[in-house]
Amino acid sequence: MTQLTSVTVRGMRWTSLASAAAAAVQIPCAAAMARLLTPEDFGLMALAYLVPRFAHHFAQGGLSSAVVQRPSLTDRDVRVVFALALTVGACSSAAVWFIAPYGTGLMRGPAELTGMIRALALSMLIAALGAPATGLLSRSMRYRTVAFTDFFSFVIGYCVVSISSALLGAGVWSLVYGTLGWTLLQTLLSYLMVRHSLRPLFDVRAMQDIMRFGGKVSVNGFLEYLMADLPKLAIGRYVGVAAAGLYDRAALLASFPLQQIQQAASKVLLPALSRIQHETGRLATFYADSTSVTTLVLFSLWAVIGASSEQLVALLLGGQWRGSAELVPILGLVSVLSLVAQFSGTLLEAMGSVGRKVVIHLVQLVVLIAGTAVALFLGGGVHGLMTAMLVSQLIKQALFYVCLNRLFPSARRPVAQGYAQAVALSGLIWITLWSLQGALAGSCPGAVILAAKLAAAGVLALCCVRYGAGLHGVRVARERGLLPAALTKADRAGSQGVWSG
Repeated sequence: MTQLTSVTVRGMRWTSLASAAAAAVQIPCAAAMARLLTPEDFGLMALAYLVPRFAHHFAQGGLSSAVVQRPSLTDRDVRVVFALALTVGACSSAAVWFIAPYGTGLMRGPAELTGMIRALALSMLIAALGAPATGLLSRSMRYRTVAFTDFFSFVIGYCVVSISSALLGAGVWSLVYGTLGWTLLQTLLSYLMVRHSLRPLFDVRAMQDIMRFGGKVSVNGFLEYLMADLPKLAIGRYVGVAAAGLYDRAALLASFPLQQIQQAASKVLLPALSRIQHETGRLATFYADSTSVTTLVLFSLWAVIGASSEQLVALLLGGQWRGSAELVPILGLVSVLSLVAQFSGTLLEAMGSVGRKVVIHLVQLVVLIAGTAVALFLGGGVHGLMTAMLVSQLIKQALFYVCLNRLFPSARRPVAQGYAQAVALSGLIWITLWSLQGALAGSCPGAVILAAKLAAAGVLALCCVRYGAGLHGVRVARERGLLPAALTKADRAGSQGVWSG
């Protein structure tokens, strides 16, 4: 195992541990907030966040990614990046402040929505100022520091602040305060870990050089925002705020554990891949191996969440959120496809081929807009809008597949095999869990049914890990040291022939 691979594996372990710890905190936090607030509150927050998210990617200007991806970086470059962060962040926040009333009118929201949008605009400036420090931490591969910073900023900045505010009667504003606290604490902790110069350097030529890459990253982020939030905007405007709240919580429940995996990996992969951006053979191996592992894990998790959505919503969110349960399976599949595509996008970004991502995202956006228009015209409601989302994600996935297979022809077969095995395993899990529910329904409470489903899923996962030598994703995870030795030693002898071949 090379030094870079070793560092990357350790980074994956640290970021995965931080994500697991955050999940252990966020699940009860989300459950508590779902009982302290109403669907209308969450729907209002979801709509309020649409406008700042519209400008968020331009506020950061892809600066963190630019810091990571640059082949060489000097102190002077860092000062230029900080100057860009200060300028673009301040301008973007001011722009959101002024357009807030128009955003409220577009979404047909109450007057309170304007104040919420303006408060959230402040978080854009705070996050932009933290972009250089975040990029420096990732570039230096200080994954343990990144993990601790992310975890403590979320627990203290968001969970403690939002729950305390809700208990004190702040209502929907408790979500705003939590978001601001989370962003502020993460920025402060990241800066304290690197302590870069706070003297901005306004070198126009150097700024232009940085923005050639960072600007493309921003455009990609903006397109991703449109594709993620266009259905939410349509639901809030044409179906109602309460429906937007149900959709928002269903999306969180469907994608939460999946996003934890993706976020943990993305913090590690961009800096690692950027260091080998010109080594085509190693990048091809990464593409094949990462696709096999991520599809196997993410599709399997989707099957567990989708087949258990009724019990998960009842237990975690409560009875008032019952309408979210039927939305979880399809939103989970959309999330899986989106997250798998993000790994492909990270590979292109590390290679500096951001323009290819822009083209793929533009095609997906056109499909999504057309599908949304058709769904609204036909009166398809929330389900019609989610179908449009799914179709657009499938098309994006196919485009990434074609693009990367042309760049790395040797990876075509293992990637196709990885997809096929992931779909087959998720189907087996889904059938098993639904059969279990059919056997227990009516005779056991929901909590017992959920526990039985999770136990059955755990047994299937353990069997795959210990005896699944035929699964490409499992083989890769063993070879890369991503699995504890205790889980694989039963099949270690049989796998030696696989590795030697």
